[in-house]
Amino acid sequence: MEIVRRIYEAQARRDAAAVLALYDPDIVADFSRVGFGWGDRTQDVCRGIEDLRALYRDWYEVWEDYEEDLEELLDAGEQVVTVATGHGRGRASGVEVDIKHQAGVWTIRDEKVVRVVWFPTRAEALEAAGLSE
Repeated sequence: MEIVRRIYEAQARRDAAAVLALYDPDIVADFSRVGFGWGDRTQDVCRGIEDLRALYRDWYEVWEDYEEDLEELLDAGEQVVTVATGHGRGRASGVEVDIKHQAGVWTIRDEKVVRVVWFPTRAEALEAAGLSE
């Protein structure tokens, strides 16, 4: 759980190097259940640290301002479940956006994130991690 907490803390500081250092070089980040929905990205799965680096760069380019609050951090054995809320203002549009209750299931090995899968709801993330409400 500490690894995932450190990722959220580093993201809040906009410390990309610290964030990326906590991911395995062969990271798989799966957005297929929620979709990317920004920029020119057409794939729903990032594979490898360079693809993840590009995703973060693209993500922060869209926002004039963006913050994420970690609401829950749950231990699920080899996995960690997170629930967070994001709030930002679009760079081009100036529109304020709230992203409610993003839920992720993180798999950690050797103190690195090897996989993270994003879900549209907390309940779906809990089920995927073998937890119940």
